[in-house]
Amino acid sequence: MGAASVPGRRTEVVETPHFRVRGTTVEPRFPRARVDNELADHIAAELVPLGLVPDGHAFERIFVDTVLGDPAAATPAAAWAAFYRNTLRRLRRPGPGCEDSVSVFARIYAHTASLVRGTSVLDVGCCFGFLPLLLAERDRRFAVVGCDLVAGTAVLAGSVARSLRSGARFLSGDALRLPVRTAAVDTVLSVHVLEHLPAESTGRALGELCRAARRRVVVAVPVEDVPDPTYGHLQAFGLPGLAALGEATGWPWTVHGYEGGWLVLDRPRAARATAPTCPIG
Repeated sequence: MGAASVPGRRTEVVETPHFRVRGTTVEPRFPRARVDNELADHIAAELVPLGLVPDGHAFERIFVDTVLGDPAAATPAAAWAAFYRNTLRRLRRPGPGCEDSVSVFARIYAHTASLVRGTSVLDVGCCFGFLPLLLAERDRRFAVVGCDLVAGTAVLAGSVARSLRSGARFLSGDALRLPVRTAAVDTVLSVHVLEHLPAESTGRALGELCRAARRRVVVAVPVEDVPDPTYGHLQAFGLPGLAALGEATGWPWTVHGYEGGWLVLDRPRAARATAPTCPIG
């Protein structure tokens, strides 16, 4: 696989279960065709403690270089296709008890699907778009759109969706100013997104989620005592904090715990009856 350069003046060779570090170069040590989204955990667990990942840009560079360095892939498109294929295969089978991040998110995504109401869904902060792809696969009648701040990620997810003949669509947009009309979709999802926003932006983001939802908003966050900087968390949530957010919206709400914290908001029925059905865009 390919290698990524990292800051520092190391001269010794350091080996971890998934990487070999030679000076300032990180070389992946993955079995062929086995790279999936668990890669993020391997970087965090094995390279961050060594001081090799000083910021988010370094994390992203190592991640992307590892995916694109797959020796079994002839082109970058083939490398990303293998990454998606490997990850989606695991996400489709949420097993109990496994605590690696892909298994945990398999359970989170399955739980998310159980909370969706209606047949149109917007996933805000979708990143690679695994959740929209799974939802579109689950029921072909669903109109599913993934939205992410990073335009390149949305383009990549859209390309993969087309190659899979998926009905999921992807667009780029800011959670603080969603590129959709009011009451655009039945259910709006925000799965592990709010913790990446500054605390002062939380209310505005939640207001946008509610504006876009005709029927329901589903918010999921990790439950932490302090924000985890490894993954770029800027604030920490507990169930009481989620309850306070729900109360502030004025919508009927519930909070529960399952692989983190969940806030489910339902548009008041009177407002739902008058909300127009609007296309995205």
